[in-house]
Amino acid sequence: MKIIWLVLAMLPCMVVAQESALDASVSGKGFTIHYDRSDSSASQVKAYVAMGIGEIEKFFGKKFKNSVEVYLFSAREHLDRQWQNAWGMPGFKSQCWMVGSGLAGRLDLLSPSAWKEQACEHNPDDQEEIRRLVFHELTHVLHSDYNRSREFDNINNIDWFVEGLATYASGQLDAERYDDMARYVRETGGPEQLSEFWKGQHKYGLSGSIVSFIDKIYGRGLLSGLLEYNDVKDILSSLKLTEKELIKAWKEQVLTN
Repeated sequence: MKIIWLVLAMLPCMVVAQESALDASVSGKGFTIHYDRSDSSASQVKAYVAMGIGEIEKFFGKKFKNSVEVYLFSAREHLDRQWQNAWGMPGFKSQCWMVGSGLAGRLDLLSPSAWKEQACEHNPDDQEEIRRLVFHELTHVLHSDYNRSREFDNINNIDWFVEGLATYASGQLDAERYDDMARYVRETGGPEQLSEFWKGQHKYGLSGSIVSFIDKIYGRGLLSGLLEYNDVKDILSSLKLTEKELIKAWKEQVLTN
């Protein structure tokens, strides 16, 4: 099973022609960023990557296993060509809200300097949004470092956990998103199966909140230990809960807060 995440999780990275358009690079502790030297967002993204590596390692109590290669594309067509080659999808064209991906030691990002003209649903002037996006993708990279399926191409019903983890660890589960999700659960009853969490307009709030619930009830150590699992059965076994029990307990917390 292969999943394209919102800020799409990558298959094995391939060095492709469009990377030659990135004519500059700079390294920091645990990463190298490749960029177009005329890109006005490069220094900003570099700062968030440097900050994010430290913060994500602190959050999980785990180190990135490899230096992270960051590719900052100033044109969507170049980002699309990377994804086309990486995923073996020659005709793939990204939708306007797709701006980044992270997996297996690599982070690809459409530069915020291009968002105004080449993206939608993203604000290039919102520094907190950019920071959270970089942290989200770095979480995917670290998660893949420890997962039994490093490229997330052999997984069973953990898309909610992969995306929920990145949403929660990056700070994207803010009060507004949580309240919107909770209102949805009160009005509709919410999802009844884990496979329903990563669907629809509330998928980030739903997936992020159930991961937050696991963290608060079971602790950060157990949450970090779940990074290795590529099958939902192993996650539930570690929690000593059935799927129904987990959802019921999460829902009770959402409805009482």
